[in-house]
Amino acid sequence: MKVKIVTLTLDYSLYPRHYLDEQTVNDYVHSLQAGAVFPPIIADKKSHRVVDGFTRYTAHLRLYGEGGEIEVDFRTYRNEGELLLDAIRLNTAHGQRISRHDMKRCVILCESLSLAENDMTFALNITADRLGELRAQIHNTRAGDRIAAKQATMHLIEKQLSAKQVEGVRRAGGCSQLFFINQVISFIETGILDGENDRVIERLQHLAGLLKERLKAAA
Repeated sequence: MKVKIVTLTLDYSLYPRHYLDEQTVNDYVHSLQAGAVFPPIIADKKSHRVVDGFTRYTAHLRLYGEGGEIEVDFRTYRNEGELLLDAIRLNTAHGQRISRHDMKRCVILCESLSLAENDMTFALNITADRLGELRAQIHNTRAGDRIAAKQATMHLIEKQLSAKQVEGVRRAGGCSQLFFINQVISFIETGILDGENDRVIERLQHLAGLLKERLKAAA
């Protein structure tokens, strides 16, 4: 059935992914403008929360505004756990690929609701061994929260992270620290650094100061 877009709700606390990809949203908007028809989004019949289709919902809202309508398949869930498992299962089954980092978020969400291991493996379409690997790549924080580790932060996996470190993990890219360091070195050594960009020079000066302090402390 079709409903007004604004009657639906996006509950990011149950969203299997870490963030909504803006590029994909823009691609969907262009596709809608070209006449594409997307499958109905799936929503909880009782709360009208979107279970699957955050990107499609956002693209429709961006293109058609609050007065627009969208096709919805309403489903009934017995509890939050059942809703979450369906959201995870649907995200792993189609659409934008769910990343390994997103899978760790799914594990954290499932564990927060005390869901059974076999339910998690089924929803994520992974083995019990793979689930164990994902569980081993989750940070504990001093505040008692849990966040997914990234390749650049795996060396901290046994430590409880401070609030500042948590922010650093969230900002970190998906590659190793050595990759990013080598990128900066390559920009300078190959002469492709944008030396006329004041912001680039400002951040390099800041980096130089941090490196000086770090090397002094290590001496």
